[in-house]
Order: sequence, then structure tokens, then C-alpha cells
Amino acid sequence: MEIIKDKRQLDAPHVADFLELYSCEDDTILLADWSGVVDATRARKGCNAVLDTLQERPHTKILNNNTKVTGHYPGAINWVGKVWFPSMYDLGTRYFAWVYSPAIYTQLSTDEIIKLSSKVEIQTFYQVTDAWDWLISIP
Repeated sequence: MEIIKDKRQLDAPHVADFLELYSCEDDTILLADWSGVVDATRARKGCNAVLDTLQERPHTKILNNNTKVTGHYPGAINWVGKVWFPSMYDLGTRYFAWVYSPAIYTQLSTDEIIKLSSKVEIQTFYQVTDAWDWLISIP
């Protein structure tokens, strides 16, 4: 992702096989870069790693990249929508750019989560560059 400047990887040792976290734009944007099959267990584990990171280093914006996700996460939809998003809001996150996985079922799961979510402004994208452009356009 050459478009993303000032990218520093953050420590997320327990999720490194399916989630890498980066701080960008002077800690304004947290990049969550997911990969592989993200089942309910991995989804919760990764989402909790994001919350732990936000607790230590608040970020007002998140770029949630699912372009390398190959399978979806049934069983976590309600928790992600009703617990994770409000928790991120409580930790200062206001904008969430969600880049879809190319797998159609993961896109449907993403849309279901967004219907359950509130407070954090969520936009979906098919390209990381579009998501990045949206986030950096927000003051």
C-alpha cells in the first residue's frame, strides 16, 4: 500500500497471522489489515486487539482493510455491530472506512454489521485508495 505514508506497525503478537495493525498520519488513522479466513473466534480476537490498541493509542479514524480476507465470520456479526463499534466510539474513533473482501459472503456480513452499528460513521469501499482518500479528506 504505497499510498499510505507514515505507516508504523504496531504490536499485535497474538493476531499476527491474520491481522496486522499500523498507525498512520501521526496516530490519526489506524490501519487494520486482515487476511485469510476470519471466523468468529478470530474476529473477536482481532477486534479486541484493535480495542486494546485504541486504549493505548487513540485514533479517530480506522481503515479496515479486508481485501485479503478469503472467508467470512458468521457468529460474530451481532457482537461486532453492537459491542465493538460502540466500544471504538467510546475510545475516540469517529470514522471507519471498511474495504470489502472480494468474497461476496464477507461483503454481505459486512453490510449486516453496518446495519447494527451506530455512532461511528462507516463507509464501505472496494479499493484501499478510495478508503484512504475518504479518511484523509476528513479534518
